[in-house]
Amino acid sequence: MSKVFISHSTRGDSYATAVRLQLVSALRERGYDVLVDVDGLLPGDTWHPRLYEWLLECRAAVVLLNRSALASRWVHREVDILMWRHHFNPSFLVLPAPIGDVVTKDMKLAGFGELTSLQLARRVAAENASRDPADAVEAIVRAFPPLPSQPDDDDPVQGWAEDITAQLSQVRTMSRLARMGRALGLEDRHSAGGPVSDVSCGFLAAQMLHTHDALRLRDAVAEVARHMDRTALDQLVQLVLPVWIDAASARRVLPAGERDRPRTVVLGVRSPDTGEYYLGRAFCMDYSRYCPIVVSAPSPGEEDPAEELQYRCERTIRARFGMTDREPLSSAARLPDCDTYVVIFAEHCSLEETERVIDWLHGQLPWLHILLIPRDELTDGDPRPGLLAEASLLIPPFGADDERIAIRVAYGMLTDWGHGRGGDDGRAGRTSGRG
Repeated sequence: MSKVFISHSTRGDSYATAVRLQLVSALRERGYDVLVDVDGLLPGDTWHPRLYEWLLECRAAVVLLNRSALASRWVHREVDILMWRHHFNPSFLVLPAPIGDVVTKDMKLAGFGELTSLQLARRVAAENASRDPADAVEAIVRAFPPLPSQPDDDDPVQGWAEDITAQLSQVRTMSRLARMGRALGLEDRHSAGGPVSDVSCGFLAAQMLHTHDALRLRDAVAEVARHMDRTALDQLVQLVLPVWIDAASARRVLPAGERDRPRTVVLGVRSPDTGEYYLGRAFCMDYSRYCPIVVSAPSPGEEDPAEELQYRCERTIRARFGMTDREPLSSAARLPDCDTYVVIFAEHCSLEETERVIDWLHGQLPWLHILLIPRDELTDGDPRPGLLAEASLLIPPFGADDERIAIRVAYGMLTDWGHGRGGDDGRAGRTSGRG
């Protein structure tokens, strides 16, 4: 039975509540297993943990967009995860359903512009002109296409959770899994009526992907580390290292639109490790989908920092692609169905110097994506030279102290549990992951 998730914020809106209730009934009559949370958010909860598991296991989703939903940070978070899955798997259906007096312009102003690009959103909006809940439900159901009889297994978000689940399944001591759940912040009221000791490895895996606190993540792994063999523990550590990066923020480094169009992102962080963690989070630790190449700027005192940075870029790319000095760099073969990112840590170069190097790189390999970590902190209003003026500026939702703590925790996890791969050999992009 196909699972359909309904994202909503209908409390206090009688019309939207009626639409939700009738829609749940209509979809269940058509044989769908409808996942919808109504009373799960209890006083003091930040977010119901079960929702994250539903968001990873559903095969389609309907987003009810009334005025309350447009302002709901929880609906925004759910849509971010759903569109993350849709990015990698276009057959994963996300059906935006504006209801009441909401139109596509309102969706764009509220930050749901991505949803307006889906044809179904405009179709539902055009058919939903009355204030009769039954008419709105009919328009939504009519726009809801039949789901494929067989699920598409090319879904790296779901695959990532399954990989974590596989490693956790080695833990046979239920009390340890219960302690892990508590370390992740789970309580008895979060476990769908059962005690924490009854939560599944899949549920715990979903919570690990939701965790943005590096210390909490480390404590959770520590609870089960002695109950796993070295290989499984090593794989678990590799898989969960980047989850302290917020998924919605990480998704902004993914290629937008046509894959042949190179993406340049200026990332306001302080370490190249963080740049690699961003890529790992965005691509679900599936190295068959992306290739990270890290280049650091030359130390102060170089006569021409831009020339030295260009040289380092070329040498690093040649080494990663197995090219000799006799081969022109422009002949580097692009990996099929794989996005190559050069993470440039420009700690000792100006924006102007770095921009010249990026311009040269794109002239040689126009399909390269660039993730630039600049020397100085930037804001939206700061001028940027040349092609960097058109680049996306991504300011993370965490501070310098959070970043330093997370990197230190990751280093410790790699050293203690990852076959001792700390230091330069333990960087995010050099560890084995999925793919």
